[in-house]
Amino acid sequence: MDTVKRAIAADHAGDYDEALNLYTIAIKNFLHELKYSRNAAEKATITERVMGYMKRAETIKESLAATSKPLRAGGVTEAAAAAAAEVEAEEDEEPFDLREELEKRVGMEEVKGQVLAFEHTLALDKRRRELGADTGDMPFPHLLFKGPPGCGKTSMARLICKALKSLGVLSRGHLVEVQRGDLVAGHIGQTAIQTRKIIESAKGGVLFIDECYRLSGRGAQDFGPEAIDELMSAMETGNPVMIFAGYNDSAMDEFVASNPGLFRRISSVFVFEAYLTAELAKILLLKIEGSGFKLDFGNIDSPLEVKECLPPDVQLEGLCTLLENHTTPLQRERMNGGICDHILRNAKRHLDARLTIDDGLDAMMTYNLVDLVKACADVPTPAAAPAATPAGPGGSAATQADVDVVHVHVHAGPGGSAATEAEDVD
Repeated sequence: MDTVKRAIAADHAGDYDEALNLYTIAIKNFLHELKYSRNAAEKATITERVMGYMKRAETIKESLAATSKPLRAGGVTEAAAAAAAEVEAEEDEEPFDLREELEKRVGMEEVKGQVLAFEHTLALDKRRRELGADTGDMPFPHLLFKGPPGCGKTSMARLICKALKSLGVLSRGHLVEVQRGDLVAGHIGQTAIQTRKIIESAKGGVLFIDECYRLSGRGAQDFGPEAIDELMSAMETGNPVMIFAGYNDSAMDEFVASNPGLFRRISSVFVFEAYLTAELAKILLLKIEGSGFKLDFGNIDSPLEVKECLPPDVQLEGLCTLLENHTTPLQRERMNGGICDHILRNAKRHLDARLTIDDGLDAMMTYNLVDLVKACADVPTPAAAPAATPAGPGGSAATQADVDVVHVHVHAGPGGSAATEAEDVD
């Protein structure tokens, strides 16, 4: 059951890759238990659970393959929020250092500075109260995140959630992520009830409202504004802390402009920039290392006779060149950090296809260049691509010529140094 709790917590926190992995593990465990169970009632209960987890896992898998965020099954429940809070509590047993955690993140330098300043202000306010100062009513730290998908908004929300918990601002320190479909119902009065339930489930933690601009009214029969009214009312109490997130575009600007009461209750605005190709290369390398695998540019014959075990900076330069040559600007722009997850899932599939059961562990845990080139070719192309966008290699098969393009540039110069932990993107 611990694996299931973690799967549900990851699911509702928006960490869908981790949720899919944990659901898969949980399903295997339950199937093993089902095989040896002699109790008919117990087998029926396990079967029902497994079917539900399998359906949810398949939904996540299909959505990730289509580059969209999975729709939540059944909305956010108190049980899911409790699972998230329990997992957060287990993780909070060790001291949390925000600066140290931010240093592990790729890019986002301006946002990192804002987050540290935000934490510093809250820490000073806490100390003033401890020393007996009458600071009056302190503004609640509701936030607004603006930026493209896959640029780290959800992962940054998790860090802020942990920071607020360590400062005593939050009592539980869990994060509940919702979208319009979780808040808005189809009939008069239901939206308010549904929104209040979600607010209640997030108390003591952070309520992360993703794509919040979709709550704007679309006509007389749209109940999005009803959800906004409930959220604004809860913002006055400061519990839960709310983070509104969306793209940095005109739709988001219109949402903010049309809800001045909501914006008045927001203490800070954070603008996230798209990742540069070099930053995506860092994220990709960190994810490879963080998953226990390694990268070997030297196991493919090439005119330059590239050696095995290249230094990290040269590996980064090679990965940067690979991304530039084998993914399109539109793919990188639309997916940002999410493109790294697609590449790794595809690379694992191509690695498995060329292995035999008799291969050694080292071979089973090592991606070569062709694996990655083929993986890039399998990355889906975002819909409605502008005509002016340069076309990439598309779904063509990897050839030695494709590989040589990367080898030619792999010694072009050192890239940035790698961080120490796999980047969490959304």
